[in-house]
Amino acid sequence: MSYSPLNILFLPRWYPHRYDPMPGLFIQRQAEALAAEHHVAVLYVHPDPDCPNAFEIDYAEEAGVVAIRVYFHVPETPVPFLRWLISMRNFYRAHRRGLEVIGEFVPDIVHSHILTREALIGHRLSRRYHVPHVISEHWSRYFPANGTYRGGIRKWLTHYLVGRASAVIAVSETLKKAMLNCRLDNPHFFVVPNVVNTPAPETKELIREDPRKRFLHVSCFDDRAKNISGLLRAVREISGKRSDFQCLLVGDGPDRDAMQQLAVEIGLPEDSVIFTGLKDEKELASLFEEADFAVLSSRYETFGTVIVESLAHGVPVLSTAVGIAPEVINERNGMLIPPGDPDALTEGVNRMLDACRSYDRKAIRRDLGNRFDASSVGDQLLHVYQHVRGDV
Repeated sequence: MSYSPLNILFLPRWYPHRYDPMPGLFIQRQAEALAAEHHVAVLYVHPDPDCPNAFEIDYAEEAGVVAIRVYFHVPETPVPFLRWLISMRNFYRAHRRGLEVIGEFVPDIVHSHILTREALIGHRLSRRYHVPHVISEHWSRYFPANGTYRGGIRKWLTHYLVGRASAVIAVSETLKKAMLNCRLDNPHFFVVPNVVNTPAPETKELIREDPRKRFLHVSCFDDRAKNISGLLRAVREISGKRSDFQCLLVGDGPDRDAMQQLAVEIGLPEDSVIFTGLKDEKELASLFEEADFAVLSSRYETFGTVIVESLAHGVPVLSTAVGIAPEVINERNGMLIPPGDPDALTEGVNRMLDACRSYDRKAIRRDLGNRFDASSVGDQLLHVYQHVRGDV
C-alpha cells in the first residue's frame, strides 16, 4: 500500500544551532530520515543574550528539511523570577514568529521532541490544526541517578501532556521503563531508536603496530552521567597488575580538565590513558578501526549512540546495563555490567582485555544489520504516524 507524503512539523527542545552543531543532532537525523519521502519542517527556538533584536530568524533548507531557527533575546536582570518570566514570554512569542515564516505549511503530524515546554506548544498546535500530536522523549531526567525530574507543577503538566498525546516515543526500552516508573504512561507508547550513521558492511581486520590492546571511551565528558572518574580508577587498579593496554578517552566537555587532573592525582602510569579531545567523524572511524574494544561506563543513558557506532565497526563493547545496551549487547559482541558498581567495572575491563581479540569483528558488524540506519528509523516513525492517523 502506498501513502501520500505527509507534512510533519518537528518542535525540538534541542537542535543544532549557530553556536553549537551538536545538541539535538539525533533529532536532526530523524528529521532528515523522514524528509527522504515526506515534507518536514523544524521549528526550533533558542535563547540568545547576544541577539541584537528581540527576535532573529534563520531560515534554511538542510538535506530536504526546512529548518526555521528563531533566536530570542534574554534580558539581563538581577531578579531571577523576572528574567524567567520574560524569557518564557519570548519563548512562546518566538514560536509564533516561526509559525508565521512556515506560512501555508499545514502539518498532518505535530511531533514534539523533549518534554515539557515543547510538548505544550505541540499540544496546542495539534488542537489548532486538528491533527495528531506525537511526543518523543530523549531526556535522562527520569532515571533516579539523574534526579532532576522534580517539582509538582512540572510533574503535573508532564503527566497531563503525555496522557493526552496521540502517541509517545522513547528512544530505548530503558527510557520507556523509567518514564513508566514516573507514572508517565500512554496507551500508544512506542520505542524508536535514534539514527546512527554506520559504515559500509566491510569491516577491516585489526592491524596495528603497537602490540598493546587499545580500548576507547567516547563521551561528552559529563562525569555525573558518564562516570569517567570511575573508569579512570578502574584503569589505575588494573595498571598495577598489567601493562598490556592503552585507554583512549575521546571527546570534550565540562569535566575534561577535572578528569585530566584526576588522572594525575591517582597516579595513572604515563601513556596508559590518552585524552584525545574531540574527533570528527572520519577521525573517530579510524580510532574505532584500530580499537580492540569500547567501554561505556555510564551511570545512566537514554540511548548510547557510541554502543551502536562501536558495533557498526565490528568493535566489541563493555557497557553498563543502561540505554540501548541491554537490547543489543550479548555474549557474541561484548559484556554487560551493572551501573554504579566500581568492582564490576574493574573486573569487566580486565576480562575484556583478556577476551577482546577473540570476538569475530565481521560477525559483530553483520549481526547489527541496518536497524539503526536512516531508512529503518524513518520507517519506524512513519509506522507510528500511520497508527495515530488510523492508516494501519
